Amino acid sequence: MTGLVALEVDGLGKSFGATRALDGVTLSVRAGEVHALLGQNGCGKSTLIKCLTGVYQPDSGDARVFGAELEFPVTDASALGIAVIHQDIGLVDAMTVLENIGVTSGYGRSPFGWISFRSERRIARALMDELGIDLDLDLMVAELSPAERALLAVVRAFRVLKTVTPGDRKHLFVLDEPTAPLSQTEARIVLGLMRRIADLGNGVVFVSHRLAEVMDVCDRLTVMRAGEIVMTTDVAATSRADIVAAMLGRRMDEYFPHPPVLGADAGEPPLLSVRGLHGDRLEDLDLDVRSGEIVGVTGLVGMGQEEIPRILAGDRPRASGEVRLDGEPARLHTPADAIAAKVVLVPGNRLRDGCWSEGSASENITVPILDRFVRAGGVDRRREREWSAERMIALGTVPDDPALPMTAFSGGNQQKIVFAKWLQCDPRLLLLDEPTQGVDPAAAKDLLTRVTDAAAAGAAALVVSGDYEMLAEICHRVVILHHGRVVDELSGDELSEAAILHACESTPAPVA
Repeated sequence: MTGLVALEVDGLGKSFGATRALDGVTLSVRAGEVHALLGQNGCGKSTLIKCLTGVYQPDSGDARVFGAELEFPVTDASALGIAVIHQDIGLVDAMTVLENIGVTSGYGRSPFGWISFRSERRIARALMDELGIDLDLDLMVAELSPAERALLAVVRAFRVLKTVTPGDRKHLFVLDEPTAPLSQTEARIVLGLMRRIADLGNGVVFVSHRLAEVMDVCDRLTVMRAGEIVMTTDVAATSRADIVAAMLGRRMDEYFPHPPVLGADAGEPPLLSVRGLHGDRLEDLDLDVRSGEIVGVTGLVGMGQEEIPRILAGDRPRASGEVRLDGEPARLHTPADAIAAKVVLVPGNRLRDGCWSEGSASENITVPILDRFVRAGGVDRRREREWSAERMIALGTVPDDPALPMTAFSGGNQQKIVFAKWLQCDPRLLLLDEPTQGVDPAAAKDLLTRVTDAAAAGAAALVVSGDYEMLAEICHRVVILHHGRVVDELSGDELSEAAILHACESTPAPVA
């Protein structure tokens, strides 16, 4: 690690009306380090990044990147050596890896003005060699794994920086939850790239809610709360409990709720029974989930587990197979079928699949039960908002104003609104796809407590996730898939984060 400072922020302030989003933020990120930026959803992390990249103009304060003063509002962050890689990385699936690398840089041109793909290949190979990456340049992006897509996004950002800044210039990379959609195995690839970028003398800011990754790869960390910096320290000098306490302003004894104790099986049929289920990747899935049971399903990304909740919720057709609820054949061919059977889905992509982003919180919550608020002449909006406010307050949504649009809420609070929408339906079967993705530890515990409470009341829950620690803590059993087939099942004393990781990375024979 060098003595250079990659980023200096001094007294940055930003208000939105009466809300103080940033309150005198002062921050320093050294060249050659990976620096974690942490905090609850809505603490100001995104506002800080947006001020540095020109989306917002701060009200006060200043900032420097490798000693160069930023002039607010920033008009071209790339020209200042700043690259931001978001979770939604904006790649073009219908283009090749090579075409994606050059698309944001205008490509290299031949003397006749044509794109010189020979030159593009040379540039791409040089960039990947510098970063220690090996991607097939001719592969379509749609064929890449999630981890490979994240690597490509970094290469593309590096290309832009190399194009618009002097050749010897070091850069500031901001990676905003790049590992959120990845399994732990896939995430390690991206974390290794972050480390290599820092070792080249660049500064790296890593925004994440996965504290285990922060403890593993970061040199220092900064915690924000309510728009202020409340902790900056060496990672080696702190603990996860101390980080969470700084984020919350109080200590949290445990990160996860415990699953309810299962009653004796008195010969009743399982609440959910799946036999011979086939999908695009799924092959001959057999699975039972009892009333009161929380069952996890995991595997490396793309092994078929992501299809299960969508097929069972009627959102995706099944090629073949039988589904029963309480021993009776279940017709779950459409989302309406599933809702009528009290089978609800919390999807992995909440903005795309879980909510109406332009609608208000109240409009999102009441969608499944809107008929309750219909009166002569239309919808009783006052009663609708009162009902929604009660649900939001019960889940600790901040702010708890049901009239606000979904875009006004942080990711964790959006997820609480999605949970509120479905928990009010008194579900028999909860289908949860990455329920804590992009959610801070306190919000995650709140949401998962609702899941364990529902199970204790007799519901069944099927949780699909790449967060092995969470699965090990809240599930009674965890099923591991490999290429669409069940290859292992862990329960009791055998169920642990390490055992799930080992089962996902090995390729045992399918369970008979």
